[in-house]
Amino acid sequence: MQKAQIRRWQGVGAVLTAGTGYACMSVLVKGAYELGLGPTQVIALQSWIASLLLFGYVVCFKRGIFKISLRMLVLLVLQGVVGAMGTSLLYAYALIFLPVSVAILLLYLYPALVLAAGVLLWHKKVGRKELFAFILTLGGTTLASGILSGVSGVAWAGIFLALASAIAYATFNLMGEVVLAQVSPLLVMCYTQWACAVSLVVVLKGDVMSIPWQNLQTWEIGFLLATVASIIPFYMILIGIERLGADQAAILSTFELPMTFILAAIFLHEFPTPVQWIGGSLVLAGILLLNWRNKKNEETSNKERSNSYDGRA
Repeated sequence: MQKAQIRRWQGVGAVLTAGTGYACMSVLVKGAYELGLGPTQVIALQSWIASLLLFGYVVCFKRGIFKISLRMLVLLVLQGVVGAMGTSLLYAYALIFLPVSVAILLLYLYPALVLAAGVLLWHKKVGRKELFAFILTLGGTTLASGILSGVSGVAWAGIFLALASAIAYATFNLMGEVVLAQVSPLLVMCYTQWACAVSLVVVLKGDVMSIPWQNLQTWEIGFLLATVASIIPFYMILIGIERLGADQAAILSTFELPMTFILAAIFLHEFPTPVQWIGGSLVLAGILLLNWRNKKNEETSNKERSNSYDGRA
Protein backbone atom coordinates (compact mmCIF):
# COMPACT_ATOMS: atom_id res chain seq x y z
CA MET A 1 0.00 0.00 0.00
CA GLN A 2 2.73 2.44 1.01
CA LYS A 3 4.70 1.61 -2.15
CA ALA A 4 1.62 2.29 -4.28
CA GLN A 5 1.12 5.66 -2.60
CA ILE A 6 4.75 6.58 -3.19
CA ARG A 7 4.45 5.65 -6.86
CA ARG A 8 1.33 7.80 -7.18
CA TRP A 9 2.92 10.86 -5.62
CA GLN A 10 6.00 10.34 -7.76
CA GLY A 11 3.67 10.53 -10.75
CA VAL A 12 2.06 13.71 -9.43
CA GLY A 13 5.45 15.34 -8.84
CA ALA A 14 6.66 14.30 -12.28
CA VAL A 15 3.65 15.84 -14.07
CA LEU A 16 3.92 19.09 -12.11
CA THR A 17 7.63 19.26 -12.93
CA ALA A 18 6.78 18.72 -16.59
CA GLY A 19 4.24 21.53 -16.43
CA THR A 20 6.88 23.86 -15.04
CA GLY A 21 9.33 22.91 -17.77
CA TYR A 22 6.79 23.40 -20.54
CA ALA A 23 5.83 26.75 -19.00
CA CYS A 24 9.47 27.85 -19.39
CA MET A 25 9.10 27.28 -23.12
CA SER A 26 7.05 30.45 -23.60
CA VAL A 27 9.89 32.60 -22.26
CA LEU A 28 12.53 30.73 -24.25
CA VAL A 29 10.55 30.81 -27.50
CA LYS A 30 10.18 34.58 -27.23
CA GLY A 31 13.94 34.79 -26.91
CA ALA A 32 14.33 32.63 -30.02
CA TYR A 33 11.93 34.85 -31.96
CA GLU A 34 14.12 37.84 -31.09
CA LEU A 35 16.95 36.04 -32.89
CA GLY A 36 14.83 36.03 -36.06
CA LEU A 37 13.79 32.37 -35.96
CA GLY A 38 10.37 31.28 -37.20
CA PRO A 39 8.05 28.73 -35.47
CA THR A 40 9.24 25.73 -37.49
CA GLN A 41 12.88 26.69 -37.02
CA VAL A 42 12.43 27.01 -33.26
CA ILE A 43 10.81 23.58 -33.00
CA ALA A 44 13.51 22.07 -35.22
CA LEU A 45 16.29 23.68 -33.18
CA GLN A 46 14.81 22.30 -29.99
CA SER A 47 14.22 18.81 -31.38
CA TRP A 48 17.57 18.41 -33.14
CA ILE A 49 19.68 19.44 -30.16
CA ALA A 50 17.57 17.29 -27.81
CA SER A 51 17.96 14.31 -30.16
CA LEU A 52 21.74 14.72 -30.28
CA LEU A 53 21.96 14.91 -26.48
CA LEU A 54 19.79 11.83 -26.07
CA PHE A 55 21.73 9.89 -28.71
CA GLY A 56 25.03 10.69 -27.01
CA TYR A 57 23.68 9.60 -23.64
CA VAL A 58 22.26 6.35 -25.00
CA VAL A 59 25.48 5.45 -26.86
CA CYS A 60 27.51 5.97 -23.69
CA PHE A 61 25.24 4.49 -21.04
CA LYS A 62 22.12 2.76 -22.44
CA ARG A 63 22.97 0.90 -25.64
CA GLY A 64 20.34 -1.71 -24.88
CA ILE A 65 17.72 0.81 -25.98
CA PHE A 66 18.65 0.13 -29.61
CA LYS A 67 17.18 -3.38 -29.23
CA ILE A 68 13.52 -2.89 -29.99
CA SER A 69 10.79 -4.82 -31.79
CA LEU A 70 9.49 -3.63 -35.14
CA ARG A 71 5.96 -3.26 -33.77
CA MET A 72 7.12 -1.05 -30.92
CA LEU A 73 9.28 0.99 -33.29
CA VAL A 74 6.26 1.69 -35.48
CA LEU A 75 4.20 2.78 -32.46
CA LEU A 76 6.93 5.08 -31.19
CA VAL A 77 7.54 6.63 -34.61
CA LEU A 78 3.81 7.30 -34.87
CA GLN A 79 3.81 8.84 -31.41
CA GLY A 80 6.80 11.00 -32.29
CA VAL A 81 5.43 12.24 -35.62
CA VAL A 82 1.77 12.68 -34.66
CA GLY A 83 2.11 13.38 -30.94
CA ALA A 84 5.38 15.26 -30.50
CA MET A 85 5.95 17.02 -33.82
CA GLY A 86 2.26 17.27 -34.73
CA THR A 87 1.31 19.04 -31.52
CA SER A 88 4.17 21.54 -31.72
CA LEU A 89 3.79 22.43 -35.39
CA LEU A 90 0.02 22.61 -35.44
CA TYR A 91 -0.09 24.82 -32.38
CA ALA A 92 2.70 27.07 -33.66
CA TYR A 93 0.88 27.67 -36.92
CA ALA A 94 -2.46 28.11 -35.17
CA LEU A 95 -0.94 31.16 -33.51
CA ILE A 96 -0.58 32.76 -36.93
CA PHE A 97 -4.37 32.89 -37.27
CA LEU A 98 -5.59 33.02 -33.65
CA PRO A 99 -4.99 35.11 -30.55
CA VAL A 100 -2.96 33.21 -27.97
CA SER A 101 -5.96 33.08 -25.60
CA VAL A 102 -8.13 31.22 -28.13
CA ALA A 103 -5.36 28.91 -29.33
CA ILE A 104 -4.33 27.82 -25.84
CA LEU A 105 -7.95 27.24 -24.83
CA LEU A 106 -8.47 24.94 -27.79
CA LEU A 107 -5.20 23.12 -27.09
CA TYR A 108 -6.23 22.56 -23.49
CA LEU A 109 -9.32 20.73 -24.60
CA TYR A 110 -7.06 17.69 -24.91
CA PRO A 111 -7.76 16.42 -21.35
CA ALA A 112 -11.41 16.09 -22.37
CA LEU A 113 -10.35 14.10 -25.43
CA VAL A 114 -8.09 11.86 -23.33
CA LEU A 115 -10.83 11.29 -20.76
CA ALA A 116 -13.44 10.56 -23.43
CA ALA A 117 -11.12 8.20 -25.29
CA GLY A 118 -10.32 6.35 -22.07
CA VAL A 119 -14.01 5.79 -21.38
CA LEU A 120 -14.95 4.88 -24.95
CA LEU A 121 -11.94 2.78 -25.96
CA TRP A 122 -10.87 1.15 -22.70
CA HIS A 123 -14.13 1.44 -20.71
CA LYS A 124 -12.42 3.22 -17.85
CA LYS A 125 -14.57 4.14 -14.89
CA VAL A 126 -14.50 7.83 -14.01
CA GLY A 127 -15.54 8.84 -10.51
CA ARG A 128 -17.51 11.94 -9.52
CA LYS A 129 -14.43 13.58 -8.06
CA GLU A 130 -12.49 13.12 -11.28
CA LEU A 131 -15.38 14.53 -13.31
CA PHE A 132 -15.69 17.53 -10.99
CA ALA A 133 -11.91 18.04 -11.09
CA PHE A 134 -12.09 18.01 -14.88
CA ILE A 135 -14.90 20.59 -14.83
CA LEU A 136 -12.84 22.81 -12.55
CA THR A 137 -9.75 22.57 -14.78
CA LEU A 138 -11.78 23.12 -17.95
CA GLY A 139 -13.48 26.14 -16.41
CA GLY A 140 -10.16 27.39 -15.15
CA THR A 141 -8.51 27.13 -18.57
CA THR A 142 -11.47 28.97 -20.09
CA LEU A 143 -11.08 31.88 -17.68
CA ALA A 144 -7.28 31.84 -17.83
CA SER A 145 -7.28 31.94 -21.62
CA GLY A 146 -9.14 35.26 -21.60
CA ILE A 147 -11.66 34.11 -24.19
CA LEU A 148 -14.55 35.46 -22.11
CA SER A 149 -13.23 38.98 -22.67
CA GLY A 150 -14.49 38.68 -26.25
CA VAL A 151 -12.80 37.65 -29.49
CA SER A 152 -13.91 38.71 -32.95
CA GLY A 153 -12.92 37.79 -36.46
CA VAL A 154 -11.53 34.37 -35.56
CA ALA A 155 -10.26 32.45 -38.60
CA TRP A 156 -11.63 28.94 -39.09
CA ALA A 157 -8.23 27.78 -40.31
CA GLY A 158 -6.73 28.70 -36.94
CA ILE A 159 -9.53 26.95 -35.06
CA PHE A 160 -8.98 23.81 -37.11
CA LEU A 161 -5.21 23.89 -36.49
CA ALA A 162 -5.60 24.42 -32.75
CA LEU A 163 -8.16 21.63 -32.44
CA ALA A 164 -5.86 19.38 -34.46
CA SER A 165 -3.03 20.17 -32.04
CA ALA A 166 -5.28 19.14 -29.12
CA ILE A 167 -6.10 15.88 -30.90
CA ALA A 168 -2.39 15.30 -31.57
CA TYR A 169 -1.49 15.85 -27.91
CA ALA A 170 -4.33 13.62 -26.76
CA THR A 171 -2.95 10.96 -29.12
CA PHE A 172 0.49 11.40 -27.57
CA ASN A 173 -0.92 10.83 -24.07
CA LEU A 174 -3.04 7.84 -25.04
CA MET A 175 -0.29 6.13 -27.01
CA GLY A 176 2.10 6.89 -24.18
CA GLU A 177 -0.04 4.89 -21.78
CA VAL A 178 -0.04 1.94 -24.19
CA VAL A 179 3.69 1.80 -24.90
CA LEU A 180 4.71 2.53 -21.30
CA ALA A 181 3.06 -0.72 -20.26
CA GLN A 182 5.81 -2.50 -22.23
CA VAL A 183 8.92 -0.32 -22.32
CA SER A 184 10.67 2.29 -20.18
CA PRO A 185 10.00 6.06 -20.27
CA LEU A 186 13.59 6.68 -21.43
CA LEU A 187 13.13 4.45 -24.46
CA VAL A 188 9.83 6.12 -25.33
CA MET A 189 11.35 9.59 -25.00
CA CYS A 190 14.36 8.76 -27.18
CA TYR A 191 12.48 7.19 -30.07
CA THR A 192 9.68 9.74 -30.15
CA GLN A 193 12.21 12.58 -30.06
CA TRP A 194 14.29 11.02 -32.85
CA ALA A 195 11.18 10.46 -34.96
CA CYS A 196 10.21 14.10 -34.42
CA ALA A 197 13.70 15.30 -35.37
CA VAL A 198 13.79 13.29 -38.61
CA SER A 199 10.29 14.45 -39.52
CA LEU A 200 11.34 18.08 -39.09
CA VAL A 201 14.18 17.56 -41.58
CA VAL A 202 11.50 16.51 -44.07
CA VAL A 203 9.28 19.47 -43.17
CA LEU A 204 12.18 21.87 -43.74
CA LYS A 205 13.00 20.02 -46.98
CA GLY A 206 16.51 19.26 -45.77
CA ASP A 207 17.36 22.94 -45.33
CA VAL A 208 19.15 22.45 -42.02
CA MET A 209 21.23 25.59 -42.57
CA SER A 210 18.14 27.80 -42.47
CA ILE A 211 18.92 28.02 -38.76
CA PRO A 212 21.80 30.46 -37.96
CA TRP A 213 24.12 27.90 -36.37
CA GLN A 214 27.03 30.33 -36.50
CA ASN A 215 25.34 32.48 -33.86
CA LEU A 216 26.37 31.48 -30.32
CA GLN A 217 23.03 32.70 -28.99
CA THR A 218 21.29 30.17 -31.21
CA TRP A 219 23.13 27.36 -29.45
CA GLU A 220 22.45 28.85 -26.03
CA ILE A 221 18.71 29.21 -26.55
CA GLY A 222 18.59 25.85 -28.34
CA PHE A 223 20.30 24.06 -25.44
CA LEU A 224 17.83 25.54 -22.94
CA LEU A 225 14.89 24.64 -25.18
CA ALA A 226 16.23 21.11 -25.60
CA THR A 227 16.81 20.47 -21.90
CA VAL A 228 14.63 22.67 -19.68
CA ALA A 229 11.67 22.80 -22.08
CA SER A 230 11.99 19.42 -23.82
CA ILE A 231 14.00 16.50 -22.41
CA ILE A 232 13.24 17.10 -18.73
CA PRO A 233 9.49 17.78 -19.04
CA PHE A 234 9.17 15.13 -21.79
CA TYR A 235 10.63 12.47 -19.49
CA MET A 236 8.64 13.70 -16.51
CA ILE A 237 5.28 13.59 -18.33
CA LEU A 238 6.00 10.02 -19.43
CA ILE A 239 6.78 9.09 -15.82
CA GLY A 240 3.51 10.70 -14.84
CA ILE A 241 1.54 8.80 -17.49
CA GLU A 242 3.18 5.56 -16.42
CA ARG A 243 2.28 6.01 -12.75
CA LEU A 244 -1.07 7.78 -13.02
CA GLY A 245 -2.52 6.94 -16.42
CA ALA A 246 -3.10 9.27 -19.35
CA ASP A 247 -6.42 10.70 -18.09
CA GLN A 248 -5.18 11.88 -14.69
CA ALA A 249 -1.83 13.01 -16.08
CA ALA A 250 -3.67 15.11 -18.66
CA ILE A 251 -5.70 16.93 -16.00
CA LEU A 252 -2.68 17.47 -13.76
CA SER A 253 -0.66 18.85 -16.67
CA THR A 254 -2.94 21.90 -16.77
CA PHE A 255 -0.68 23.14 -13.97
CA GLU A 256 1.29 24.57 -16.88
CA LEU A 257 -1.19 27.45 -17.17
CA PRO A 258 -0.78 29.09 -13.74
CA MET A 259 2.95 28.39 -13.86
CA THR A 260 3.14 30.15 -17.23
CA PHE A 261 1.49 33.19 -15.61
CA ILE A 262 4.13 33.28 -12.87
CA LEU A 263 7.10 32.89 -15.22
CA ALA A 264 5.72 35.45 -17.66
CA ALA A 265 5.36 37.94 -14.82
CA ILE A 266 8.91 37.31 -13.57
CA PHE A 267 10.82 37.20 -16.86
CA LEU A 268 8.62 39.02 -19.37
CA HIS A 269 6.83 41.45 -17.05
CA GLU A 270 3.51 40.28 -18.50
CA PHE A 271 0.96 40.26 -15.70
CA PRO A 272 -2.31 38.30 -15.96
CA THR A 273 -5.67 39.90 -15.29
CA PRO A 274 -7.65 39.16 -12.09
CA VAL A 275 -9.96 36.89 -14.12
CA GLN A 276 -6.96 34.91 -15.36
CA TRP A 277 -5.70 34.51 -11.80
CA ILE A 278 -9.12 33.15 -10.83
CA GLY A 279 -8.86 30.70 -13.71
CA GLY A 280 -5.42 29.60 -12.56
CA SER A 281 -6.79 29.09 -9.05
CA LEU A 282 -9.55 26.86 -10.40
CA VAL A 283 -6.95 24.78 -12.23
CA LEU A 284 -4.99 24.32 -9.01
CA ALA A 285 -8.21 23.44 -7.17
CA GLY A 286 -8.90 20.76 -9.76
CA ILE A 287 -5.41 19.37 -9.29
CA LEU A 288 -5.85 19.17 -5.52
CA LEU A 289 -9.28 17.57 -5.83
CA LEU A 290 -8.00 15.02 -8.31
CA ASN A 291 -5.47 13.81 -5.74
CA TRP A 292 -7.87 13.90 -2.80
CA ARG A 293 -9.18 10.40 -3.22
CA ASN A 294 -10.57 7.97 -0.70
CA LYS A 295 -8.43 5.14 0.61
CA LYS A 296 -10.25 2.36 -1.26
CA ASN A 297 -9.94 4.04 -4.66
CA GLU A 298 -6.31 4.87 -3.96
CA GLU A 299 -5.45 1.25 -3.20
CA THR A 300 -7.35 -0.20 -6.18
CA SER A 301 -6.01 2.26 -8.74
CA ASN A 302 -2.40 2.03 -7.68
CA LYS A 303 -2.51 -1.76 -7.33
CA GLU A 304 -3.58 -1.99 -10.97
CA ARG A 305 -0.78 0.35 -12.08
CA SER A 306 1.82 -1.50 -9.99
CA ASN A 307 0.81 -4.81 -11.57
CA SER A 308 1.06 -3.26 -15.02
CA TYR A 309 4.48 -1.82 -14.22
CA ASP A 310 5.82 -5.07 -12.80
CA GLY A 311 4.88 -6.87 -16.03
CA ARG A 312 6.65 -4.38 -18.29
CA ALA A 313 9.34 -5.71 -20.66
